[in-house]
Amino acid sequence: MDSKKLGVDKVILNSLDYCNLYVIEKGEKILLLYLFDRGDYIYFKIMPPVIGKWENCENAIYTGIGLFGFVKKGEDLEDKIKEKIEVLESIGIS
Repeated sequence: MDSKKLGVDKVILNSLDYCNLYVIEKGEKILLLYLFDRGDYIYFKIMPPVIGKWENCENAIYTGIGLFGFVKKGEDLEDKIKEKIEVLESIGIS
């Protein structure tokens, strides 16, 4: 994951049970990106940090805040993630 392409300062990868968690830092803000690789598609959920355990992929799916994104493998994943980051910023969630 290229931090420059995302327009953020830092990206930290954590491999979890059945997804990857990327902790994204932009200035003083932090976002959590849960990335799921399934067959021909990749889907993700990006959200602000929440109280509780971050290391559970399933909890992230059911958390009521954040945005989902879906891309077919070979499409530009980072552009789609950047788009979602911008949406979260525009509504004051990040």
